[in-house]
Formats: sequence, structure tokens, C-alpha cells
Amino acid sequence: MDAKAMFSFSYGLYVVSANDGENVGACLINTALQVTGDPLQVAVTLNKQNHTTQVVKAAEHFTLTVVSKTADMPFIGRFGFKSSADVDKFEGITTKTSLLFDPYTPEHACAMVCCAVVNTVDLGTHIMFIGEVSDAERISDEEPMTYAYYHSVLKGKTPPKASSYIEGEDPTKPAVPVSAPKHHFRCNICGYVYETTDEELPADFRCPVCGVGPENFTKVD
Repeated sequence: MDAKAMFSFSYGLYVVSANDGENVGACLINTALQVTGDPLQVAVTLNKQNHTTQVVKAAEHFTLTVVSKTADMPFIGRFGFKSSADVDKFEGITTKTSLLFDPYTPEHACAMVCCAVVNTVDLGTHIMFIGEVSDAERISDEEPMTYAYYHSVLKGKTPPKASSYIEGEDPTKPAVPVSAPKHHFRCNICGYVYETTDEELPADFRCPVCGVGPENFTKVD
């Protein structure tokens, strides 16, 4: 079986967030879609190990924002490569509260929908939450970011907890010119490429996107 056939599927990028009254969770996902029109229902799929998953389960509602192409890797790293159990992902950025009291940011967003959970489906490693839309807002006219754009333009990687992750496979390739005069190091976790004239990364170097050290970087030129 050629698992790479799954790379032909089309996805977007979304931030799903929730507030259960005691805890706040937010994470980046690529599996969200409208499933019915009447009533309006949206499905999101989250890894069982994610802190946000537990918050959505407890809150029984969630808010989803559609990420636009204006988003950069630091923004994606904020929501995609850190845990809400360890950091406040909304610190330092514009934050609003949805009708269901979930925090969300209008930055780099095309639209927002908030949903009350009406059903869940256990998918083994993941849980699908099906929510009925309580409120929706178009935030900007920016073009939504696709997962293909995230891979090909931003050079991002698929995190192991993503529902579309395939072990041992990665649709991205380091786009570094053969004649590049500098050295390039690619983060094995988030895909960020660092350019430097040094032969090696310093011991105290940290990825500006996901925060890992030089041991998680691979020289790619």
C-alpha cells in the first residue's frame, strides 16, 4: 500500500480553542469541515493526548478559526508546536471571546465559528467532535491557508499528533539552492530552516518557532 496517496487529500489549517471554566486549550489542526447545512454542523478531529482535547471534552463546546495565508511560522508554531498545558498561547496577541466564552484570535484569520458539541466519535488515537454552529463571523477577505501551502511555501512539517500524520513519510523537501553560499539547518520538528555562515549551530541555539535545541536540526545543504 502506498500511504503517500493520502498526500493527495486537500486540507486547510485551523485553530480550535475551548474554555471549560477552569482550563483553556488551543491548538492547530488540519482536519475540520462542515458536515451538514441544516442544521449547520462542523466536525473537528483532535488527538487524545492533546491538552485541548480534554478541555473541549469538559467544556462541550469549541471555537474554530480558519487560518489565512498571512500566517507565518512563528504564529503556526505558537498554536501547533507547543502545549496549552505549558504556555498561554494567546499571550501577546489580540484575543476575543466567542459567544460560548472560548478565546480566539482574529489575527491571521479568515473566519470564526463557535459550536456546541452534539456528538463525538472515538477514532482510536483521535476523537472527532461534531458541533452545531452557535455563531459565525467572517473576519477578513484573506485567502485561507491550505495544508499544501503550509508544506510547499512555509516548509512546515506534519506533527506526529496530527490526524493526517504518516510515520516515516513527509511531503516536504528542503528547498535550498545547491549553490547557496550559506549553510542551512532544518528543524526536524516544525520544518523551520535557519540560514547561517557557521558550520554548526551553537549549543544554546533554540528554534524560534517550536523552541527545540540544535540536536533536533539537520544540515540540509
